[in-house]
Order: sequence, then structure tokens, then C-alpha cells
Amino acid sequence: MENNPYNLDNLPSIMREIRKRYGFNQFQLGRLLGGKGQQYISDVENGLITLTPQLCIKWFEACEAYEHIDLVHYLFRLHPTAAAPIDPALNESASTAVINMIHQLKEALQATENLGKWLARERPGRAAELPINEIKQIFDLIPANKTLIYSLARNHGLKIQEVADRWTRKALVDHVAMARKEERQAV
Repeated sequence: MENNPYNLDNLPSIMREIRKRYGFNQFQLGRLLGGKGQQYISDVENGLITLTPQLCIKWFEACEAYEHIDLVHYLFRLHPTAAAPIDPALNESASTAVINMIHQLKEALQATENLGKWLARERPGRAAELPINEIKQIFDLIPANKTLIYSLARNHGLKIQEVADRWTRKALVDHVAMARKEERQAV
């Protein structure tokens, strides 16, 4: 993307801004990052240390700056669905997030029906352009979901990792999650 406003070169200053916004001094954040010193934090913020996704994620986790973890995924291209992060201001109200989620679900349902019809019309040897607008509408569920989860964490104390762990346990029992290494080797 040529006009991308996000840039790895800006990440050190963003990290400084987030640290300050969440009320940590360099010494405090260093302790949260596993006993790093104040000088280390200063070096990171001044771009003197090569940033890794792991370091950035730990930094933003310590600040509970969820959207910035999404930014790391996007900047480092850690996942094919990683996209520009949601504006944190949109994640402040859980009630607004629920309304948005309902709206996005309705639009995604219609888009899924349209995609299903498109797929049903597919024939071998007949090339048709993907219905990108429908796919984009379905994709919109990802940020809508994050908006709801982040707002529940901020406003109602939702422990995101606890929800993820519960989902994982159930998904493993239901054989929905990717099989563990031992199970994959047995197959």
C-alpha cells in the first residue's frame, strides 16, 4: 500500500507515547518487561534497538494497548488477516460496540448469502471475478469482534486471555482446534 500511514520507523515514538499515556515511567515499564533497565527502554524509544514483534507485543500488553498489538501484527505482517488497527476511541463503549457488532453481523450474513449464490453459480472452466465487496463485508466481522472484546475488557474487566484459553480448551475437546503435534504425527 503506497499511502500507508503506518510505518515501522514510527513504532519507537508510538511506543513512547503509549507508555506515557498509560502512566508508566521508563523504569516501571522496564520492570514489567522482565527486569529491563531504564536505559534499555530509552534506547527502544529512541530507535537504537532493533524492534522485534515479541518486544513490541510485550510492551503493548503491559500497557493493555490492545489496538497497538494489532498494529504490530499489521506492521510485521504476522498474519494474513492482520489489518490496520481500530481507533481506540471506538473501543471505549461496550454498548456502542454491541450495536456495531449486530449491524456488522447482519451485513455479513447478507454478504455470506450472496457469496453462497456466487459459489453455486461457479462452473468448471468458467472464470468469474471474486465478489470482493461481499468478502470485505465478511472481513468486517474481525474488527467488529475486536471492538466488542476490547471494550468489554476496558469497561467490564473482561480477561481476554481467559476467554481465549476457554475457547481453546473447548475447541480441542470438540476437535475444532488444530490437532496438537503428537496427534498430527499419529495420523
